[in-house]
Amino acid sequence: MNENLENKVCLITGATNGIGEESAKELNKMGAEIIFIARNPEKGNRLKEQLLKESGREATMIVADLSSQAEVKKAAETFLSMEKPLDILLNNAGIMNRERNETVDGLEEVFSVNHLAYFTFTLLLAEKLKSTSGSRVVNVASGAHQFVKDMNFEDLQSEKTFRPMQVYGQSKLANILFTKSLSEKLSSFGVTVNCLHPGFVSTGIGSNNNQGLWTFLMFLAKPFARKTDKGAETSIYLCSSSGVKDTTGEYFVDCKVEKVSEAAKDPKQAAKLWEISEEITGLRLN
Repeated sequence: MNENLENKVCLITGATNGIGEESAKELNKMGAEIIFIARNPEKGNRLKEQLLKESGREATMIVADLSSQAEVKKAAETFLSMEKPLDILLNNAGIMNRERNETVDGLEEVFSVNHLAYFTFTLLLAEKLKSTSGSRVVNVASGAHQFVKDMNFEDLQSEKTFRPMQVYGQSKLANILFTKSLSEKLSSFGVTVNCLHPGFVSTGIGSNNNQGLWTFLMFLAKPFARKTDKGAETSIYLCSSSGVKDTTGEYFVDCKVEKVSEAAKDPKQAAKLWEISEEITGLRLN
């Protein structure tokens, strides 16, 4: 991939490990100015050093815990205060939990980080995206959306039951439904919105679950995992390729448009999720 991204500003969440880190490195090599959100300043500083070494360009770190709605909002405000264009927004941060955890906002953590953080961050940056010619939003989803038949609107916060793979799958279904809705709402402004499945990648996701059966399952799956750089290919492609500059509202696997589950195509579920997300976050798209 040798697209030229000089003078393009790329904002990435979850850039300090796994496919987010790999994406940041590649987009940096292509000439993009990298601004990234990091929860851990130490890891963030390491990434800054690496990017500077590889390109001679200084990256910018914004420290935020994306499980907190207040911190997501503050991160968006910090970016907006820089008064830069926003050519590429890569929503990449994601978690997988073995047990149900609640955020500071009293929300189930996986749904909050994997969906609501995307929703809040992107809506707060929407005006900036609209005013930047040819801007792109890329959401990292997953084939795990097929683990669930539909969005469980009766128990969106998994208070009644918590099954790790279903909860993760539902958050990834939410990513696709969000992508479809957002692409329609922003299409008249020339903003493209696409999502992707990176493949089963050996990353830091789930590393906060470090015991028992979960660790054993991850250990068994590891030999089949793609290398991180391979997993980042589709993210990088959607962020940079001129071949998709007019493509929007699609789900990609291995840099190609792929079919999604019936639920992920359902406009009613997409509309309901959007409405609920507005209620929880208190945000509306102008």
